[in-house]
Amino acid sequence: MLRALRDLGLCLTLREGGRSLAVAVACGLTFGAWMALADATMLRGAVPPIQREMVAQFTIAQRLAFNWWGALGDEVALRLGVVTTLAWLARRCGLGGWRAFWPAILAAALLVWPLTVLPYLSSLHWSALALVREVLLHGAAGVLWGWLYCRHGWLAGLAGHWAAHVALQPLLWISS
Repeated sequence: MLRALRDLGLCLTLREGGRSLAVAVACGLTFGAWMALADATMLRGAVPPIQREMVAQFTIAQRLAFNWWGALGDEVALRLGVVTTLAWLARRCGLGGWRAFWPAILAAALLVWPLTVLPYLSSLHWSALALVREVLLHGAAGVLWGWLYCRHGWLAGLAGHWAAHVALQPLLWISS
């Protein structure tokens, strides 16, 4: 894995130090706020009951603790594992630069992530709006975290992911 990181020019730390952290946190806070506002407005009819139940049953601190582990697991498995492996394979097949990263980022976000959350996805009341919600919120988030990882380092992807959950918590009541 470390060889693949080196070969691809990826890093585990923050590539540009404080600047990378600032970009990641700003992206995460902005995306989290957008997610909450989208659920409160245009996607309101597709907000899953499980989200409303989580808001009603757990405190912000409990939700943050739960989401911390979820974000960490996603970033280890999907970005560090899947994106790195797929980008490394793409590079071995002759793709260079971002032509190796984008297919890996998209595959992790739109193909692999749904497989890792099948119980959640199977609990949804599927409609066109529910599909749009999952792609716009979770799929786009995965693409953003993947971009942060490839551009700013793995810790940046994790920081952005976590910041989105922080921004979401006080705003979740809007969509519940």
